[in-house]
Order: sequence, then structure tokens, then C-alpha cells
Amino acid sequence: MTEKNKVGTGDTVATRTGLGGVDSLPAEVRQKTYDYVYRTLRKALSTGQIAADTHLRETEIAAQIGVSRTPVRDALRRLESEGFAERRPVGGLWSREIGADEIEDLFLVRQELDKLAARLACERAKPEQWDRPRGLIAAMRTAIAAHGPASEAFSEAHLAFHTSIYRIAFGARFAGLLDNHLLQYLEIAADLSYRDPALTQPAVEQHEVLLAELASGDAARALTAAEAHARRSAADAQTAHADSLNPDL
Repeated sequence: MTEKNKVGTGDTVATRTGLGGVDSLPAEVRQKTYDYVYRTLRKALSTGQIAADTHLRETEIAAQIGVSRTPVRDALRRLESEGFAERRPVGGLWSREIGADEIEDLFLVRQELDKLAARLACERAKPEQWDRPRGLIAAMRTAIAAHGPASEAFSEAHLAFHTSIYRIAFGARFAGLLDNHLLQYLEIAADLSYRDPALTQPAVEQHEVLLAELASGDAARALTAAEAHARRSAADAQTAHADSLNPDL
């Protein structure tokens, strides 16, 4: 299956196919090999850079990313358990498409969590606590200017922004629980929402509007803004998903 994703290399742009949507491992992240491999493969699978029904061979993936087979094997096991890949009687592990119903469920959970976090953050925040999310919006702007909204740099700043809101809302102990068990699904949601930047309201402006309402001191306004933000993200994700299934329309 032909991959339409294009990635710049120096002054050239190469059309990528198959696993060509997965970049080799940057030197600065070699100390976090497993995490990098897992997140890279998860994003490629969730956004269709690795198309559905692609045979996921450990040796091929390890060579493409530039790592040993061990972190690839561990990452694929986790991705299989999370439903991004499936094991078949013949040929081993194959990529699996995320369906529209699964995207809907993901955003329903996110919407309810974000609404609760918005209300609690609005009620509990000290004025100085809004400094960190404001700084992370600036980091998102920098990441988009340098790499675009589909980049790893934007993804990290975006996740950190929402994590900062959860930490204001829930406190360190419960926020830590979210970090360990739930925030990966926020990353997946963001990967889906921003997979086609042409379809989305500019990401920085979205978060500036959201933060202004969260910091307003009005819990009803904060809750409404959080729900609107989650609904808009869900709509962007579903549109991008539909377009990926019908690329010629």
C-alpha cells in the first residue's frame, strides 16, 4: 500500500512507503530507547503512517529505527495488548486500524476527564499556578513554528500543557496516577486530532482560548470551554480518520 506521507531530508522531499513513516532514532533519545520506540510506533499506527494490515516484522522495524530487536519486541507486545496490532495464525503480528467507534470512545472519556479537571482547576488554582500552562503554550508555538503541529516536539508540549492542568486540578498524587495510566490516551487523542493540520483550528489559539477560560475564576465557563475543546478535537480526529480511508475524495 502506497504511503502518501512526505518527509523532508535535507533539501529533498521523499515520498515514503510502508515503514518509511518511522524515523531512525535520534542520538539525544538513545537513553530512552524503549519509550521512544513505543511512542514512535504507536503514533505511526494510530495516524495511519503505518497502514492497516502491514506486517510488523521486528527485524525490519529495528533496522528502520536503528535499535536492537529487544525494545522493538517489547513495544510491539504492548501495542498488541492495546489493540494497535493483532497476531494472526500466519505471519505473526500485523497492524490494526483504529475504528471510528474506538475514536469516539476515546474522546468521550477524554471529554469527561477534561471537564472535571477544568472545574477543579478553576476552583482550586492559585494565580501563580497558571504560569506553567502559559509557558507551555509558548512552547507549543515554538514547536509548531519549527516542526509543525504533527511533530514530536509539539506532541510533548501539548501533553505537558494538559498534564499541568491535571496537576492543578487533582494534586500530585492523583495526577501521578493519571501520568502512569491514562495520559498515554491523551497523547493518542492528540495524534489523531492533529494528524492533518489543514483541518484544525490553529492549535495555539485553541489552547489560548481554553486557558483564558480555565483561569477566569468562573467554573461554568471553564467547564464549557473544556467540553468545546474536547468536542472540536474529536471532530478533527474523526474527519482525519475518514479522509485517511478515502484519500482520493
